[in-house]
Amino acid sequence: MPVDFHAVLSPAITCTEWPMLTPFFNYYNTNHAEGPRKWYIGACPGDVAKVYLPAKGILYDWGIRVFGSEEGKEGHFNSEKVLIDVKVSFWVSPRVEVFYMHLALRDEIRAVLEDSPNGYAIVDAGTHIGYVYTPHNRVYTLDFGVQDLNKYSGQTQDSEHWLNTRVNPLDYFTDELRASILEAYQPVYDSLVEQGTFPYSDLENSRQNINEQDTIWGVWFKDDIVEVSEGSTWSRVNLVKKVDLHQDTYWKTLEQHPAMSGLFIEDTNEELVGKPLYEGQPIGVSRFYILSGNDAAGVARIEEDWGSDPPLVYFKYEVQSYTGSEFDDKLIMESFPTQKVAEVSSFSDKAVAFRREPCKNPDCS
Repeated sequence: MPVDFHAVLSPAITCTEWPMLTPFFNYYNTNHAEGPRKWYIGACPGDVAKVYLPAKGILYDWGIRVFGSEEGKEGHFNSEKVLIDVKVSFWVSPRVEVFYMHLALRDEIRAVLEDSPNGYAIVDAGTHIGYVYTPHNRVYTLDFGVQDLNKYSGQTQDSEHWLNTRVNPLDYFTDELRASILEAYQPVYDSLVEQGTFPYSDLENSRQNINEQDTIWGVWFKDDIVEVSEGSTWSRVNLVKKVDLHQDTYWKTLEQHPAMSGLFIEDTNEELVGKPLYEGQPIGVSRFYILSGNDAAGVARIEEDWGSDPPLVYFKYEVQSYTGSEFDDKLIMESFPTQKVAEVSSFSDKAVAFRREPCKNPDCS
């Protein structure tokens, strides 16, 4: 396993109310509103959570990557030298990759690679490759994922785009290890059932694509951005219908708000590019209510999912289809002060368009 899940998920952990393992199917993250296709594995401040390679793999010299000036710096953790906050990828077969993000990579692993005359190193299963880096007074998380180029989720036309090929890590473990992971996760799941306010909790849910052609449901990318990569405010929105939420751990919210149609998640990263979706800052996570019309065109309201006095935003929306392909669907949304005004108004130049593809043209992928 990539970590000792029985230790990481111990019921004795009290440093956070958030689960120390979040599932693959998770459209609740406003930093990655397309849905994080990986596990987040948490660790408490000061804990030494060792990270391992779960299968024999090849580490190429281009397999260690950093994405910013604050990443990839040398430091020390658990009395040994590490590279802090790096992405590391291991190829465990010609088309299957195991990857880690925000890993504190042991310098010993980098040294083996640098000493290799071939530009790659073969690393055995079970090798201790690094740590979940936990130096300060907050919970830190490691990203762990699997990319399988044999899979195609149908979310973009590029068959090898990561949105199509990232898969549920649980499906790639042996039956024995899979059972052990689920056993370690069970106390976490039981606590989520008791709380009843977590919409994503099922580690066995391997669905990759929530898009539904000719409807508002699914992932949308802001059409006035050529390539949605790092993201900006409102660059991505998710509309997840109620039936796709995990009922056992979201029961309390569903009982308190029986009229909700689903969830509306907005990317809250960085600065706004192009038109604003509504006045002010994005709410982030909202309950979505269809007030009139249907799931292709109508008027809806959003309200903050966890606010005691949530702000209300009213939208007129319409899904426009062109060639009959889901990749050509466009979602047009415009905000209004009230439901009545939204129902009697036409779209204006303030309306915001969203598309299905992360890239607006074939030159970016």
